[in-house]
Amino acid sequence: MKRLFFCLALMCTLGLVKAQKLEVKIVQDGAMVLSKDDVYMLSPKTFSLEIKSAGVEGFLVGVTTDEYIYKSALGEADLEVMWFEETGMAESLFNADKEVFVNNEAPSYWYFTSTKDHRFDVGAKGNDKLWKATRTVNSFYYMDTEKTVDVRNMKQPVYLFFYTPTYDESYNLLDKTCVFKAQLLWK
Repeated sequence: MKRLFFCLALMCTLGLVKAQKLEVKIVQDGAMVLSKDDVYMLSPKTFSLEIKSAGVEGFLVGVTTDEYIYKSALGEADLEVMWFEETGMAESLFNADKEVFVNNEAPSYWYFTSTKDHRFDVGAKGNDKLWKATRTVNSFYYMDTEKTVDVRNMKQPVYLFFYTPTYDESYNLLDKTCVFKAQLLWK
């Protein structure tokens, strides 16, 4: 195992491993919503997540309305974060329902392997190494109550934590890298 990490470190140093990059923008009414300290003020209506990826085929998405779970994921509080203990849940192909799962216990898995297999809106482009996609959000589906809440009825903040996990051979989580985080507040 030490040899593997040494080889990967050497390859990174020599530029043989491409950096992974995920760029996420929140768009509403055709305009990018700017954040202040990862806080986005949104009108209570449909919005989209525009994602550009280089070297990231997929990532886990933790979504909660519990501020302390979010802060714990960031390392700023001390609650157990169940997202890190569970594998991702499958949402619909091509974002058919235009919703996001809210779950304090398990993350969702969003990925793009081809234009025929992904978790984003129809029209996503690219391949598993380099892709661009949009995920439209009309509603949030709360897994614990099995209820859907339209964005127009949202009152409480929603916290997003996108991360890429690193697992060992037995699929135990070794590490995670946060690739996007956001607090969504409603005007």
